[in-house]
Amino acid sequence: MEHVFLEILAEEARKGNKPSNTFKSVFINRVADAIYSRFQVQCDTKHVENHLRTVKNQWQIICKIRGESGFGWDDNMKMITCDRATYDATVMAHKKYEPFLNKSIDHYDEMAVVVGKDMATWSFARTFADINLDDGNEDSMPVDCDNEEAEEVRTNVSSSGTSKRKRKSGQESLVDEQIKFVGEQLGEIANALK
Repeated sequence: MEHVFLEILAEEARKGNKPSNTFKSVFINRVADAIYSRFQVQCDTKHVENHLRTVKNQWQIICKIRGESGFGWDDNMKMITCDRATYDATVMAHKKYEPFLNKSIDHYDEMAVVVGKDMATWSFARTFADINLDDGNEDSMPVDCDNEEAEEVRTNVSSSGTSKRKRKSGQESLVDEQIKFVGEQLGEIANALK
């Protein structure tokens, strides 16, 4: 039943019939009718809407786990991976994570289409770097920073590239990127003024 549910909603989303974070009632009715026809089970729109909320909650858990340190992703198997110690510690702290760890996630691609774009993290998400800041000012010049102290600080800050950090939500990440960018620009201006 879940396969039919996700298959129909994914098809409608791909057609562009999901203008906001939910589906129109005509498509919810289509799912209910298809489930009744195929499985001879009473299914009304309330059941479909309730299951859609369940799928959204599952997707949020999947996204949260994937954003945490210590977890990998196997795209072929559609599976969140982790070592035994991480698995044990995570399941002890968050029992609801267990169904998604080291197991293939059924219908992952369909879930991504149906509810994935509700989280501002996928194709509609933008970082500060994606925004065109060119204001057409012909007089602006890039500031070249040849200060060794500034280079040393920049190296120390970026040397943590091998460690995994906990990802923040899209909005927090955007704000952090903006702050980082402005801070770097101010640092370059201060160094240029010295």
